[in-house]
Parts: sequence; structure tokens; C-alpha cells
Amino acid sequence: MTITINDRSVEAKAGESVLEAALRHDIDIPHLCYHPILPAIGACRMCLVEIEGVPGLPTACTTPVTEGMVVHTDSPAVRDRRRENLELILLEHPSSCLVCYKREACQAFRPEKEKTGRTTGCQNCPNKHDCEVQRLTLELGITDLPVGSFYREDETEHNDPFIENDPNLCILCGRCEQICTYHHGSPVVVLTGRGPDARVSQAFDMPLGAAGCTFCGACVDLCPTGSLSDRFAKWYGIPDGITRTTCPFCEAACALEVKSEGPRVFSTTAIDQTKPLCVLGRFASAPFLAGRDRLRNPAIVIGERQRDVTWEAALAEAAKILDDARGASFALVCDRSGTLEDRRALRTFTEEVMDSPHYLEIVDGEDPCLELPRGVRTALVTGDFLSEADRGGLDALITLDCYPSPASEEAAVVLPAAVLLEVSGHLVDENGAERPVRQAIRPAGQARQDYAIVCDLIAALGQAGRAEELRSELETLIADEGAGLILEREAAPAPALAVEKIRTRYRGHRIADRVPELDEIRGETLAVHEEVARCSE
Repeated sequence: MTITINDRSVEAKAGESVLEAALRHDIDIPHLCYHPILPAIGACRMCLVEIEGVPGLPTACTTPVTEGMVVHTDSPAVRDRRRENLELILLEHPSSCLVCYKREACQAFRPEKEKTGRTTGCQNCPNKHDCEVQRLTLELGITDLPVGSFYREDETEHNDPFIENDPNLCILCGRCEQICTYHHGSPVVVLTGRGPDARVSQAFDMPLGAAGCTFCGACVDLCPTGSLSDRFAKWYGIPDGITRTTCPFCEAACALEVKSEGPRVFSTTAIDQTKPLCVLGRFASAPFLAGRDRLRNPAIVIGERQRDVTWEAALAEAAKILDDARGASFALVCDRSGTLEDRRALRTFTEEVMDSPHYLEIVDGEDPCLELPRGVRTALVTGDFLSEADRGGLDALITLDCYPSPASEEAAVVLPAAVLLEVSGHLVDENGAERPVRQAIRPAGQARQDYAIVCDLIAALGQAGRAEELRSELETLIADEGAGLILEREAAPAPALAVEKIRTRYRGHRIADRVPELDEIRGETLAVHEEVARCSE
């Protein structure tokens, strides 16, 4: 069917709303509560339009199109009413910066948000650089409010893992409750109270985990004001890098949009907003990568202590150990967390360069330890995979890893590995399809990707030609863009719907040792399950 919007004739689809038709044709109609994956509720009253032959000013998000409809989205009457509605919203929203006549100069000389315990204006708001209310205030030219604003002085909720809630910023748009219902069937966060006491909370003000939250972060992603914010990411500014990649934590292989600033990832969000992420994909990558005790420099044992050295010195020491360990006395132990290219390099190194049958790949990352074959005296491990007995039975141990472990503490050579969003290549998802992993930031310190370290080791062992041949082969595979991201799913992956199903280890390390909030979530979830079981008896 054909409708007219602002004197422009456009094609509309049966069943869609005026707002959907307008946005599809790049005609902007201001809105705050509407989101394309959610049902329209018309709560914010910002998408008011004038429709010829229709009394009043209906909301575009809830008004279906009809043949021949004539719509005006920016008439004087619409702008006046829209401005009045936004002014009402701002009366209980920290708005001092929004209506300040020095706003432009302040933004120019104070571009970054200031860290404070409570938000009283745009300058100390975690959503300063991406606020829909701020954008609409500028568009509508609001420079003053009809009466003084009222600051609610609600306490900011800092105690939940990963997510903070500042009720003073909330405009009661309802997006958080809607997206929680959309993803999980029933909402954890809901609008409670009435009138001036209305706020977003959980039933009986329980902690999020106790209320059943899976920490998919969808409510944070859809919040238009920063009332709900990511505790790790909230004080970063505008990202200077955005990378689309695959989450490497597990075989669900969810597609991520990674936001980074300089050398650090600060946020990972779902590309497909119609399906939730698990807590690892949404919140764990950034703090895991940023751990202060990351292995950042090569080290070897000098005297009785490990000392940081150059890569050249570490590779030379490793080559000296490995050159005397060829054959069945050598074993390499890794798991399946690495890219296909890294695992291929490790296998090639073991079987072709070290001439050993002991390429040992741990399938189940939840049970990281295995027993080394009889006769193995030298081992290279890429994580925390060896028991104390196995470590004690070795003549020499080399670790290629990202975090300290009992193995790295006892190793003759420690080689720092790039991991997760620091590497490129491919991985295999739960259905056997290859998915791309794209590097978002440079590795921590002097860390290098596994395959690059393997090639360096081969060269240090006197096979420079074979090293360059393997490096070229693997880099060709890495550059292959044939594999695609999972941009659509029929259903959410299991870890996104049940916290107890998330992966607990990465390269043998407990993820919760680096992201301790995960233990808090599991504790709350276990307590809820025990209470449900008790009440069912």
C-alpha cells in the first residue's frame, strides 16, 4: 500500500506501524520506548504524529498504516506536544546539563565523563556519549524547563554483579522489562510502584541473581538513558575500535560486537539482539583480558628464579630443551579453546617437528587434567592441564599460556600467549560449522598468538624454512573470509538461559578466578534452586 509522510509518497507493508514504515524509509520520528524487536506500547509519547482525518495526535508506534494515509511528523502542533512531553520526562531526570546555556563550551573542554558515585547531570553520566534523551533535547531545542526539576535522590544500586542501576536516570520507558520478557518468558526487572514511586526493580527488591537473572545484559543494551549500566564499561568513552567477531568462550559461537579503546576491550554485545548472550559472552571477556596478572613477558629460569627475558632468549632456551626431547619422550598438551589454526600448528609441531605421537588435546574443558603417557619426560602445555604428580615426573616443562598456574610457576620457560579477542582465525561451533575469530585488540604486553609462537619455536630449532612455510600456510587460512558469523538463530543457546550451563574454564583456568562475579552469580542461582526444591517437597 501507499501512504504519504511529510509530502513524500512511500510504500508501506500491511500490518506495520506508521513508525516502522517511516524508519524503513529513513524518515526519523523521535522515540524512546520503541525498539524494533519489542512490541510497541506507546509509553514515552515521543512519537506523536498528525494524521489527516484522525483526531488528536496518535503515537506512530501503535498506529497501523492504512491505504492513502497522510502523516505529518514535524508539524508545529506535533513539535509543541512532543516538547511538552519531553519536558515532563526531564522534570524527574537529572537535566541540569541538558538545559545549561554553557553546555557546548563544557562539552568542548570537558569531553570525557567524570567518575562520581551519583549522576546529577550529563557530565557525570555513564551514558554521556550515547544518550537518546540528550539527542532529543537538542533536536527539540529545549533550553529551559517550565518548573524546577525534581531530583529523586534514590540510591544507586552497586551490589549486583556486572550491572548497576541508577533509578534517578530512569524514564520508565519499560524497555528493560519488555526485553527480559522477550528473551526469558517472564521478566526479572519490572516496573514497580505507581506515580512518583514508580521505579525499575526486582520482586521484593531481591538481588538480580536471586531473582533469576542470567545476566545476558540485554536490559543494559536497550536502556536509552544509562539507568542500567555495565559496571566494567560505564566510564569508558566513545570506542575507537568496533570489531565483529565470534565469542571464543564456547561452541555456541555467538556473534559479538566488540568495543575497544586503545589496547583494551571494554564491552562486548550481541549483534543479533533477538537472542540473548550468556554472561561470559556479554560480561566476562573484557575483565578476563584485562587481568593484572596476565603473563605478559617471556621468562626463563636463571639461577633458582624465573626472570623476564627477550623473546629471542626465551626461544633459544626452549629450543635447547626441545632439541634433546624429540620422540616419544615429548608431549604437548592443549585443549580446544584455541583457533583451528593454532591447534593445527600445535599438532604439526608435535608430530612433524618433535616426531612425537603425544599430541594430547583435552576435549572437555571442564575437567582439565589428564595423565601423561608413560615415558614422557618433557612437556609443552598451553594451560593449567597437568596434575602435581605429572609435573613432578618431568625433567623439563615449557608453558605457553595467558595466566600463571602451578605449571607456569614450575616451568623452565614461560611463553606468554594471546587469547580470546586478541587473536584471529576460526573455530568450530556446536553444529560443526566454521566461524571467524577476528582480532579486536593487540595482545597484552609481549604476548603472541599460539601459531606464531610455534613457528618461532620451529625456527629456533633450526628449521627456518619449515617455520615460514607453516606460517604462510596458516596465515592464508586465517585470512579466508569464507566462514560467516551466526547472525540469526532459531533459539537462544543453553548457557544464555541457564547460568549453571556456562563454561567454567578457559585453557584450564577457572574463569571465575579472573572474573569473581561469576562465583557470586552461581551462589545465588544455587540458593534459588535449593529453595525451589525445598518448597516443592
